Amino acid sequence: MTKMIRHLVLFKVRPEIDVSQFQLLMQEIADLRAAHSGIVGFEHGPNKTPETRDQGYNYGFILTLGSWADLALYQNDPNHQATGLKLIKACHPDHAGILAFDMEVADKS
Repeated sequence: MTKMIRHLVLFKVRPEIDVSQFQLLMQEIADLRAAHSGIVGFEHGPNKTPETRDQGYNYGFILTLGSWADLALYQNDPNHQATGLKLIKACHPDHAGILAFDMEVADKS
């Protein structure tokens, strides 16, 4: 069975960052699909959990990729890196406002 990669990223977006500004950054991530055939899915949205364990993470995305190699291509893409710098500035400082987590999942197609 082949494995896919789920790249989850959670953000603690600073309160002074306008929602529309952050949505533009999510669009920049979505636009990377055109350059990377290994990106098979992208979903994003604000945290809506009723639980109290979110530790301040108020937005997130899940990027699904076909392989670890596809993840490496995505991460090394200069456009991804430029958007990443903008995301860092939009979140709480010193990388404390961004959490990344990658895991393998079964390809159910």
